[in-house]
Amino acid sequence: MRARGRLQRAGGLWLAALVAVVGAAGCGSSPVGSSARLSAVPTFEQTATAVLTASPAATASPTPTFVATGSMKHGRIYATATLLGNGKVLIAGGAETIGQIETDVASAELYDPSTGSFTPTGSMALARANHTATLLNDGRVLIVGGNCSNTKTCPPDSSASAELYDPKTGKFSRTGSMSASRSWATATILPDGRVLLIGGLGASAELYNPTSGRFVRTGNSLFDTGNGSDTTTLLPDGKVLMTGKTYDGPRAEVYDPVKGKFTSIPFESPPGPAASANYNGKPFDRVAPDTATVLKDGRVLLFESGYLETYDPASGAFAPAGFMHAPGQWTFPTATLLPDGRVLFNGGDFIPILSDYTGQAASDAGTYDPATGVHLIGSMQTARLGQTATLLPDGSVLIAGGTADGENAVASAELFRP
Repeated sequence: MRARGRLQRAGGLWLAALVAVVGAAGCGSSPVGSSARLSAVPTFEQTATAVLTASPAATASPTPTFVATGSMKHGRIYATATLLGNGKVLIAGGAETIGQIETDVASAELYDPSTGSFTPTGSMALARANHTATLLNDGRVLIVGGNCSNTKTCPPDSSASAELYDPKTGKFSRTGSMSASRSWATATILPDGRVLLIGGLGASAELYNPTSGRFVRTGNSLFDTGNGSDTTTLLPDGKVLMTGKTYDGPRAEVYDPVKGKFTSIPFESPPGPAASANYNGKPFDRVAPDTATVLKDGRVLLFESGYLETYDPASGAFAPAGFMHAPGQWTFPTATLLPDGRVLFNGGDFIPILSDYTGQAASDAGTYDPATGVHLIGSMQTARLGQTATLLPDGSVLIAGGTADGENAVASAELFRP
């Protein structure tokens, strides 16, 4: 169920894969820096195919909300972060460098909110980045797939392998392997305790059973999910909403674990928003959501390169929810549901010039409030791309790792305090 930056690399620069179809007319008029870039948000305007209702303009928060905390022992990009039952956070794997040379790591460490410090714990059997981590009902953590850059030490099936972390022993152990290799996949724990794995290769999906330790194939997605642009979200009724993109534009479907089948749902008008909409009087093309977050009222908030919309499982309809930024310029932030019902967006990739698609790590942060809309809350202390964000028991959010320069991982971490 992870929602994180999915970018393609070229020559050491990160290219935003999903914005390649976003028109330059939807972006800002001039490049800006990596911090404090969010500006007042214009309201929606009528399009040829849909009327998008007005949304409140973003407002700035006068109080700094990000504070430093302890640093990790290793810099990590595209690691996983999992809140354990004891209140600590397991940070596993990731890459120390990316770009033309990638160095993935097998090490893991624990963050203790009571001390604000990281301590090493057991290492995984394989170095992994772009993998998934899922907290099981028995307290263990399922680590699945990912890519392993060291061809000398990584077996050919490393992207299909899985292992378990036991907080009681602080050790990892191997478990069953998937039927397909998966990197940039999604993992969603179902009400019955099984874990649904989708993406990473073609349209296949499979289920992990913690009791047997085995993976079994389930129904195929209706569109190719191997492009790393997918989100999966557990709905209140136990079904799973999946969004992604194809060459024909964004797609959405719902997986029913009882039937083991995927069903396509309309993602464009009607009943959803139009395939294109207007920002500040200029059209922009719909792409696909970067993140998906279940709100307290059961709706799902989708963030699509700065454009927000909601999905209502009860009616099956999508509805516009405002702009966090000019569409296509802010991609792949982390999204965290806060205890008060707001959703925090921070970090990711900022693309000041769409003509060449080169991006830079973002320090921007903003929130969506279902009652009042979008708000700006300043900037993180460090620009981060490929970071993790974890809600802690006290309501603060741990933001760790990522890269500030697009190649080298940072070990620092900070806390967002609502």
